[in-house]
Amino acid sequence: MSKKSKFDASTGMPNEAFETPTETLEMPKEALEFAQKSVDQAQVAFDKVKDVAQDNVQVFEAVASAYKSGVVDFQKKAMEFTQKNMEQAFAFSRKLLSTKEFSEAVSLQQNFVKEQAEAYKTQAGELNEIAVRLTTETAQPPKSSFERSVKDFSRSFAA
Repeated sequence: MSKKSKFDASTGMPNEAFETPTETLEMPKEALEFAQKSVDQAQVAFDKVKDVAQDNVQVFEAVASAYKSGVVDFQKKAMEFTQKNMEQAFAFSRKLLSTKEFSEAVSLQQNFVKEQAEAYKTQAGELNEIAVRLTTETAQPPKSSFERSVKDFSRSFAA
C-alpha cells in the first residue's frame, strides 16, 4: 500500500484515503471448502461447550439451593434441641436445689443423666437423618447431570 503525501495542515491527517490494492485474493477450492468446514466444526464445538457451561451453571445453582435448604433445616433442628436441652437442664437444676436429702439428689441426678442420654441419642438420629438427606439432595443435581452427559456422549459416538 502506498500513501498519498498530501496532508491537511489543521488535522495532520491525509486529505485522501489510503489506496486499496486492486489485486484479488483467490484460494483453491479445496482450501476454501476445508476452511469453511473448519469454521462450521468450530461453531458446533463452541455451541456444545456453551451448552455444557450453561448446564453446569444450572447444576451449581441446584446444588447451592439444595445445600442451603438442608443446612437451614439442620440449624433449626439443632437450635430446637439446644433450647429443649437447656430447658431440661434448668428444670433439673431447680429440682436439685429443692432437694433435702442426698439420696434424693443422687436419684434425681441419675434420672436426669439417663433421660438426657436417651434424648441425645434421639436427637443425634434426627440430625443424622437431616445430614443424610442434605447429602443426597445436594449430590442429586451433579449425579443427574453426569448421567445425562454420559448418555449424550454415548449417543454422539453411536451417530
